[in-house]
Amino acid sequence: KALSGIKSIGLTKIGFIAKQRAIVNIWGEPELSDDMNDHWTSEVHMEERKKFVLRLQEFARRHHVRVTFVGGDVHCCGAGRFASANPSLPPERDFRFMPQIISSAIMNIPPPNLVIRAVHSSAKTYELDNYTDELMYKLFEKDVNGKSPPNNNTKLLARRNFSSYVEDLNSHAMIVNIHVQNENNHGTKAYLINVPALANDTNYV
Repeated sequence: KALSGIKSIGLTKIGFIAKQRAIVNIWGEPELSDDMNDHWTSEVHMEERKKFVLRLQEFARRHHVRVTFVGGDVHCCGAGRFASANPSLPPERDFRFMPQIISSAIMNIPPPNLVIRAVHSSAKTYELDNYTDELMYKLFEKDVNGKSPPNNNTKLLARRNFSSYVEDLNSHAMIVNIHVQNENNHGTKAYLINVPALANDTNYV
């Protein structure tokens, strides 16, 4: 849902900034405008997105499988989740709990801070239906340099990154790390997201 907020600040202004950062396409338009038109929270995709997620919820419920979304091409990194609207239900027993990992190709140029600030301000809690809500994690309390992130944007970080996925063989949880490039371009700092396995029983609500 976060990316849908970009349109509120206007493509003209973004285009001007994008040209200063050399992230325009061959027609002189900002590359991000293409991403905004294609991402699955754009207005034209919201209904099919809802149907898709609800079908995956039913798949998870029937087969006791954790569903995790992995996406990118937005030139930044972050993480969010769908979950049951019942806050007392732990993720291990919640078939609606579906994390979303946002990670872009390591060579993608990050967007201007203005874009990240606009997206960050729209990254709120939304209701998919009466039983499901969604939110973005405040994953970046500290930037790679140990300081507060630019504009205190704790949900999305505009730095080159990649992600890795390892199963915990004891708990069967998925250990996800978003590896963010350091300021000196040498090495990365890892940000951890733990994705618990879905309990293999039928006591779902």
